[in-house]
Amino acid sequence: MKMHNKLGIAAVSFMAVSMLAGFDGNVNTVAAKASAPANGAAIKINSGEYIIPDNKKTLASNKAYLALDLRIKNNGPKISLMTSDIKLKDKNGNRTKSVQIYGSGDDFSTMGYEKLAKHDTTSGYVVFPVAKDKKYTLEVSPVSSSNKKIPTTKVKINAKKYQDHTQDAQKAMTSYVDSVFLNKQNDSAYNKILTNKLSDEQVSYRNATRDFLETRAFNNTIADEAAENMVKQIQDVNNKKGSVKYAVKSATPTTAEITVTPTGVKLSELSSVISETHRQVDEEQNANGEKSYSEVNRAVKELLVQKFPEVLEKMPVREAEGQDIKLIKDGKKWTVDTSESDYSFEQLQKEFSGNFN
Repeated sequence: MKMHNKLGIAAVSFMAVSMLAGFDGNVNTVAAKASAPANGAAIKINSGEYIIPDNKKTLASNKAYLALDLRIKNNGPKISLMTSDIKLKDKNGNRTKSVQIYGSGDDFSTMGYEKLAKHDTTSGYVVFPVAKDKKYTLEVSPVSSSNKKIPTTKVKINAKKYQDHTQDAQKAMTSYVDSVFLNKQNDSAYNKILTNKLSDEQVSYRNATRDFLETRAFNNTIADEAAENMVKQIQDVNNKKGSVKYAVKSATPTTAEITVTPTGVKLSELSSVISETHRQVDEEQNANGEKSYSEVNRAVKELLVQKFPEVLEKMPVREAEGQDIKLIKDGKKWTVDTSESDYSFEQLQKEFSGNFN
């Protein structure tokens, strides 16, 4: 009896192992055949992530654009494949087409028109508008170049399992503005999410602001210590009376574009204050006309530098024009595009200096 029991248990165990290994057409085997038919396109989903495509309509609050990174291998005869051949089907049989967007860089290249011979492979992102709490079936129906029937490849998709990192770049941009333009002490947080060297960015901003003060606002050189103090005073008044709005214009796993709209002190109207100060100095210090024009100008500059915090308080605070700033993912951190060729960043730097119309 004991021997018979052992043999019975062994037989049952073998059958269970056989089922798990893929014998007898179990569910895993059926799913594998559906995602990789012997004479069709084998599909592997490398990764997926929610994105915000540029210039695409805004979706309802429960929906978002899902980017799926697909690897497709042709197991059958030569095929042609377009993104229109790749769809999502929900449980009600409704099919969703992919949306056409342009990839940016090697890490986020979108799939286009492909011709695949047998054993050829291709990869790239395909983007769908989806409900984030629904399940779908990814269907790929390529066209045979020889009019042979090609099976539709099917892969189950659960939209809940994919992450939404579309706000990460905005957090990085906020940290940049706070630490560089507004002089908030946030070095630790800055270094965790940004690759731009903080000290270099701060120097660049101070130099741009000083250049504006000397060449446009005062039309005169300013001593180093005085210029540094004036820059900090501009940052102080922007912190006190200003604000910043952020909006994600686009976001992919590797790039983003954030619209930054500052409200701050507007120093482009400083000329009227300078004229009034010039009149005041003329009346109080040069009533007899003994001072030369250059001496009066020097006295005006010294007075304005001395009373600059009071001058700033009288300046209007206005909303500047929003600028679209580009960021690039570098590992786990972001890099703000501050290149000289980027007009938008140059304009944003000027706006935080008070130099805007």
